[in-house]
Amino acid sequence: MKVTAKKSKENKIILDIEVPKDIVSKKFDVVYEQINKEAKIPGFRPGKVPRQVLEAHHAKFAREEVIKHLISESYSDSIKKENVDAIDVPEISEVKLESDILSYKAEVEVKPEINIKHYKGLKLKKNEVKIEASDIDEYLKQVKQARPKDLTDEKLAKGLGYKTKEEFMDCLSKQLHLKKENEERARLERELIDQLLKNSSFAAPKTLIEKRIHELEHQAEHQMANYGVPEDKIKERMKEFEGKFKTEAEEQVKIFLILEEIAKLEKLERDDQMVNRVIELVFAEAEWV
Repeated sequence: MKVTAKKSKENKIILDIEVPKDIVSKKFDVVYEQINKEAKIPGFRPGKVPRQVLEAHHAKFAREEVIKHLISESYSDSIKKENVDAIDVPEISEVKLESDILSYKAEVEVKPEINIKHYKGLKLKKNEVKIEASDIDEYLKQVKQARPKDLTDEKLAKGLGYKTKEEFMDCLSKQLHLKKENEERARLERELIDQLLKNSSFAAPKTLIEKRIHELEHQAEHQMANYGVPEDKIKERMKEFEGKFKTEAEEQVKIFLILEEIAKLEKLERDDQMVNRVIELVFAEAEWV
């Protein structure tokens, strides 16, 4: 089998594929053998119809079956042979079956080449997390707004199941500290992602962007429906969100491809935890200032 691959437009590759005579002939034999088992031709028992008779009655169908099966099989073999990382179904064109040689072109969208300038030694600064008295006061103010305004801290603590005000305040301080730690972690992850995006330049594949847009739309529709938003209002909001979804989808696809490339470079396993492992690796290799 002959295969040549060349770059087409953005993120697309064209494969010129030629399937030789011996493979085509064998596939015709297989197809006609199957036809012979099922064919109902007067004067012949199933499975006992001569080949030339089958060809006279079913040549067009056999040709179509051979082309269909061989394109599927040869395309699959070709992308493996050429290490093509296809992300969509191919567009097949210029199909020819002449003198028992099958040839065709397959254009397919692939993952882009991602050159990351650097992902180790990113400069990151972790802000110190502190709980101020004002943080506690603000939290207590919000809690009391949902309860009697004259509620004392002591009564509030006991109402929430704490033995003393001090125990409540200690627990509250720890909870607020954890909340701020999580917020700081989220900020650092965002900073890390921004630097990785800045250090790489490539166009996100349209197929993956469209797929992610559909996922974001489905999530938003489902969430609004759960909140009881009327169907007509959901449609209005979805139109408002179109630009936002496109921007988010493009960025999210880029981020995933970058993290996937780092995982490949670091020989990390690609599974459900891949993204988390890559982020932890980049954090571990960061230069903390």
